[in-house]
Amino acid sequence: MKTITIEELLHWAFVHELGKGGGVNGLDHSGSAWRQMNSSSWGLVSNYAELCTLIDRDRSANDMWIEQGAPHDDALEVGQAVKDLANLEVVFPEGLALLSDWPETHGLADEVIAHAIGRYKLRSPQTRQTHIIGLVISMAVMNRIPDFEAPVPEIQKISRHGQPLWFVKQKYEDAFGRSMIVEVDGYNPKAKRPLKGAYQKYEFLTDPTADIMGRIDYQVWVAALKQLEKNLMTRLIDHRLVYSDLSFAPWLEGYDGVGISFNQTNRSAVREKFSAPC
Repeated sequence: MKTITIEELLHWAFVHELGKGGGVNGLDHSGSAWRQMNSSSWGLVSNYAELCTLIDRDRSANDMWIEQGAPHDDALEVGQAVKDLANLEVVFPEGLALLSDWPETHGLADEVIAHAIGRYKLRSPQTRQTHIIGLVISMAVMNRIPDFEAPVPEIQKISRHGQPLWFVKQKYEDAFGRSMIVEVDGYNPKAKRPLKGAYQKYEFLTDPTADIMGRIDYQVWVAALKQLEKNLMTRLIDHRLVYSDLSFAPWLEGYDGVGISFNQTNRSAVREKFSAPC
């Protein structure tokens, strides 16, 4: 029995095993394990099957294709476990350390984190769930981890024509008598000074949302691998999984706090048995 990490197991299964069964036509044959997965309402897989071919195949010889024979039973268990990730929904707990390595940003970091999480939640449930699978497969095939680099953008005061703007909050009553607090111009042009209680605001020179989405993807990937470890620990025949020491925030030294997690959904469309080709 071979001792292996979840990252090594996924790479072995998706690159070396699940391309088998297609004969001379390889992945394009309806009998290949990839196509079996594809025909089971997992169309996303075909995109990564192409990546698998590029990595595993010696393209210097036109008559070569992925090693044939039946996929290993442990690889089929991996394929089923990854497929079952489509039954999970991402949960964003309080206290995520997505930008805890950044210095003081005058509250801008919290705002842009909320914006990035909001963008993620705007995706359809199917898109979110297939995205989890896509992350796992693509990282396994390419044998890498999601990019989590997020350099701190420069910060400047909000200004107009080179002059910093001032803001103040005032109570406002609408036509229906409803009271609300609104933010208005906080500078008195006659006195040429800010109003009492006025404050300035800041902005990033460049939008860091894409980098934060990358860190969300990284945490989703880590959570998915931990879920796979749990689900596969007792289902393998020839492999023994060792728990990964992946951190949810490798940008923070020694971090052992919370990260993104999953809830089970009620989806059943992807629960049909994943099996080897006949």
